[in-house]
Amino acid sequence: MSDDKNVFGRHDEAQQKQYEREARLQYGPGTVNESIKRWNNYTSDEQDAIMAEGNRIYTDVVKLIEAGKAPDSKEMTEILDRWQQHLHHFYEPTLEILAGLGELYNTNPDFIRNFQKLHVDLPAYLQQAIAIYVDELETAAIERMLAEDEADMNRRTNNLSS
Repeated sequence: MSDDKNVFGRHDEAQQKQYEREARLQYGPGTVNESIKRWNNYTSDEQDAIMAEGNRIYTDVVKLIEAGKAPDSKEMTEILDRWQQHLHHFYEPTLEILAGLGELYNTNPDFIRNFQKLHVDLPAYLQQAIAIYVDELETAAIERMLAEDEADMNRRTNNLSS
């Protein structure tokens, strides 16, 4: 892995417009417009810091790959927590969006090419790790809802018997 390779960086205006068109087709104009609005509200220094953090996240994933860590490792989960938080700089990352990004990272030629600058296995590793991560988040959400339903039912039962 080379430290001088970055996933995030500034694009020329034509390339940026092309990415925005593709994103609008895939995610809808509302999400993309919100993302552009958020991005444009950051100062240049803030944008640089956000891009640097994004690059650190993917560099840290490469370190896990090189260390032989599994996509479902505790360390990877911690990095994906940072990744999900990082995405808030651009939009609200729903579980559906997270899952879609995981797929996109290993199916879109631009993402594949960009991620393979860091490590040849990065796209597939990310796809697998994100799928596991989203599945765990969905399971936790379902368990919370079931626990809340059970607590509500117990309260109603207790109120009826009082």
